[in-house]
Formats: sequence, C-alpha cells, structure tokens
Amino acid sequence: MTIHSPQPTPRLGRILSIGIFGRLAHDLSIRMMYPFLPEIAAGLRLPIDQLGTLVSLRNGIGIVGPILGALSDRIGHRRAMSIALVLLAIGLGFIGAADGVFAAAIGCIISGIGSALYIPTLIAYISERVPFARRGRVTGTIEMTWAISGMIGVPLVGLLIGSQGWRAPFIGLAVASLVCAASTLLLQETPTTQRAHATEPFKLASLRHSRSAIVFMLMWFLMFLAFENIQVGYGSWFEQHFGLSTAERGGTQILFGIFEVVASAGSSAFLDRIGKKRGVTGGLIVVLIGYGLLVTIGQVDLWLALAAISVAFLGFEFSVVSGIPIMSEQMPQARGTMLALGVTAGSVGRMAGDLTGSALTAGPGFIAAALISAIIAVFTLVLFWRGVQERPQANEQ
Repeated sequence: MTIHSPQPTPRLGRILSIGIFGRLAHDLSIRMMYPFLPEIAAGLRLPIDQLGTLVSLRNGIGIVGPILGALSDRIGHRRAMSIALVLLAIGLGFIGAADGVFAAAIGCIISGIGSALYIPTLIAYISERVPFARRGRVTGTIEMTWAISGMIGVPLVGLLIGSQGWRAPFIGLAVASLVCAASTLLLQETPTTQRAHATEPFKLASLRHSRSAIVFMLMWFLMFLAFENIQVGYGSWFEQHFGLSTAERGGTQILFGIFEVVASAGSSAFLDRIGKKRGVTGGLIVVLIGYGLLVTIGQVDLWLALAAISVAFLGFEFSVVSGIPIMSEQMPQARGTMLALGVTAGSVGRMAGDLTGSALTAGPGFIAAALISAIIAVFTLVLFWRGVQERPQANEQ
C-alpha cells in the first residue's frame, strides 16, 4: 500500500500567518463564552444553564465532522477553510443580533458547522505539507492561538462587553472571520494529484482494522469531556463563590493563557524530541493533578483555585497539541476524514461536558464537577497509554 508522504513547502510562513489569524478569530469566538456566560445569558434573557445547553449545541454540531472532513478532502482544503470561516461569521452574526433563544440557537448551529469544518481542514492542510518528524513543532505553533486568544483576546472582550455591551464582540469577530476567509483564498490549493488518495470513498467500517484509531478517538472524547465539565462552570463559580466582576473574570484568562502558552511553546519545542506519545501522557498526568488540586484546595482561597485551574489548563493544552500529530497518522490514507472524526470525538465530548458541567455546577456544585473530571482523567490516562500507538501504519508507508 502506498501512502502519500507530505512534502515541505517554501510558503510555510504564509500558511502559518494566515492559519494563525484564522484560528485566533475562531478560538476567541469559543473561549469568550465561558467566563462571560452570566452577561451573555442576561442579554439573551436566558438562565445560565439554558445558555450552557446552547453552547453544548454548538459543540455537538461537530458530530457532522466526518461528512465535512470527507467533503474537504474532495473540494480542496483551501476552499473548505474559506467556506468554514464564512459560516462562522454568519453564525456569530446571528448570535450577536439575537433577541432570544431561537435566533441564538440558529447562530450556534451555523457557527458549530463552521468550526467542525475549519479545524480538521486546517490541520489536514498543514499535515499535507509538513513531514511527521517536524509536525509537532508546526502544529504547536498553530495551536498556540488557543492560548493567545485566552491570554489577550478574552480580557479585551471583557473590557468591550463592559463598555459596549455583550453583542459587540460577536459582531466584531464576525467581521474578522470574513476577512480571514478572504485571506485564506490567497493560499495555494492542495494539488489534485496529492489529494488523489483521499478521493476514494472512506467507510467508517474500515476503522475496525485500526484498534489504535478507535481507542484514540475514545480517549479524545473523554479528555475533552473532563475539561469541558469544569470549563463551562468556572466563570459562574468565580462570580458566585469569590465575587469576581466581569473585568476580573476576563483578567483571570491572562493567567490561564500564560500557562497555555507555556504548554504550546513547550510542545512545539520539545515534542518531536521526546516523542508524541510521551508528550500526551505527560500532559494527561498534569491535567489530572490540576483536577485533584481543584477538588482538595480549590474552595479555600481564590489564588489556590486559580493555581489549580491553571495547572489543568497547562496539562490539557499540552495534551491537545501533542495529540494532534498522533491523530494525523492514525489513518494517513484518509487524513482529512480521520482528523474530522477526531474533531467529532472532541466536539461530542465538549457537548457532554457542557451538559454535565452546567447541571453539576447548578446542583451539587462546581467542586463536584471537578471530582467527576478527575475520575474521568484517570481512566483516560490508562486508556491512552495502553491502547494508542504513535504511528500504527508507519510500516505501510
């Protein structure tokens, strides 16, 4: 069996620049929801737990990822990325103009489709151009946008909401997404000859021949579920338990962002040397420690709560960045589709975490949610270490 081997491109700098700006707009549109759920819920005249359900709806749309991944392999990654950013802009515009649950739900669905198409397509586009030996560094650079959007973007959103109202960041990011969609069209399309291996029908039944790929997707689902389970509730917890204002909750993202930047930079710098599987394993151990600290000392004082969540952010980000290159090689003969399946697993995990985290925070409390996340994290760590291979099909290349 012959599998296409990615080739470096002399235009990698342009790809990274455009990809980073697109990811910044995308990531900020997701991250700004969590610390400002109370303000957005009040603007939409919805209970916080109902808004949490809408967030889960957006994340749950990722279940259509395999269909969109196969589509991107056929129509071209550049074109698919541009379409995805346009959909994201439309969805954000709907939410920003919404005056109730119906329009907000439509916006969440449309923006969710855009996310489900954009993320795996961008990763596939990069993976087609960067050899596996260097892919950890490049994907780490791209994934740093998640940290930067939290460290810089979310505090700015907090100030914007305080001065202009909750709708302003949605409208601003919709415009930014349209600009990024136009910029993406400046990239070269993946040549048809290089996509030939991906144009053959990919049947989900073929996954039965790759135990590692199946276990990876289950691990990815659990990892995102555990993290989302605390992420959806910490903003409300900070407001209710510690009395933090809108600006103060936005400011906490600077601290979290610093830890995430360290994780992304560390993964980018060292992952290719230490090995991708060791990197994910180390990240899972750190995120488990963060959950454990949150359960045991998180309620004692604000700085202890911030420290515990920061450790969780550090471990989670390192695990995600380190895991993407492994995901890209689980089924290299259908890379776009496999990446879309991974995004689907993560999206469904986020959706489940949004529902459980909202319910637990509103019921037993946020610390109960952290305890559930810690239990899930233990199982995730064992599952990954025992069941996932770094490059299960390397012998076929």
